[in-house]
Amino acid sequence: MILNSLNQVRKIMIKSIAGTEEAIIFLGKTFVADKNYSSIHEAIAGCRRDVDMGMGVLVIPDAHQFRVWVAIPEQFILGTM
Repeated sequence: MILNSLNQVRKIMIKSIAGTEEAIIFLGKTFVADKNYSSIHEAIAGCRRDVDMGMGVLVIPDAHQFRVWVAIPEQFILGTM
């Protein structure tokens, strides 16, 4: 899914199995930042494998780049801050 801005999500900090991370909540799911791309076409191509595997993915413009956010299972979240 492509969102117009981060204004459509709620930002939080979480403790996950990977450590402390910035996360966003969208439609009841938690997403963590994955990679940044210089164009929307690169971002879509870059996350195609994750989408094909059935993962929830958001692409959101951020300054002069596009950031891909990937949904993580709730059991990977150890707590919120």
